[in-house]
Amino acid sequence: MTDTRDNTALSELTGQPVNTWSEEWRIETEARTVLKMSKEQRDAFFNGRKDADGKTIDRGVIAIRGLKAAEGIKATIERLQEARARKG
Repeated sequence: MTDTRDNTALSELTGQPVNTWSEEWRIETEARTVLKMSKEQRDAFFNGRKDADGKTIDRGVIAIRGLKAAEGIKATIERLQEARARKG
C-alpha cells in the first residue's frame, strides 16, 4: 500500500517545505508548542513539578533528556521567535 498523502508542511524557521515525519519538523513543532505555554507551564515543562513537601510530581525535560536537550529546545524557540519577528 502506498501513502498518497502530502507529508510536507512549510517550516516557519526556514520558509521551505519540510517532511512532517522528519526530526526537523518534530523539533520545530515542539518549540511551537512550548511557545504557546504560559511561563508557569514552561517552567514545569523544563524543570518538572514538586509538591509542597518537595516530592517530585513530574520530571521535566532537563531530568528526562538532559540539560543539553533543554538548551537545544530553548535555542530553537529563540530561532522561531526571530523568524516570526522578521515576518512581521
